[in-house]
Amino acid sequence: MFFQFATTSMGPIIPAIMLILFDILLLKIGLLITKAEVKKNLKWVVASFGIQFGVIFFIGSPLILYGMIGRFQGDPGIIMLVVFFAVFIDVNIINLIHRIGLKRSIVVMFFIVIPIVFAMVTIASSLGGSL
Repeated sequence: MFFQFATTSMGPIIPAIMLILFDILLLKIGLLITKAEVKKNLKWVVASFGIQFGVIFFIGSPLILYGMIGRFQGDPGIIMLVVFFAVFIDVNIINLIHRIGLKRSIVVMFFIVIPIVFAMVTIASSLGGSL
């Protein structure tokens, strides 16, 4: 009963998967543009994306869970704090894995954070209900 999905609620999952695949491509393009010299093959790009997605999802999971049950009223202060913390961690993960420097990491982060957020919102809104 708790995890039952109607056939109409699975519709937004397909665009979320497409966003994730597009985001992996954007990460690869961002690394090419910033001239990353280490760990730029597809294996490392996918692993880097998985780590970034997992960290951002872990940081934002309380907000996603509150949104899924319909109880989140949207305090902007908390949302902004979580977003800034997630972006800070994401930039440092990109710099740590690919060793491209903080300025270039910020450029790559702009390529990938927006699709990650849209994919998470799409997945969370399709799983959510109202109480």
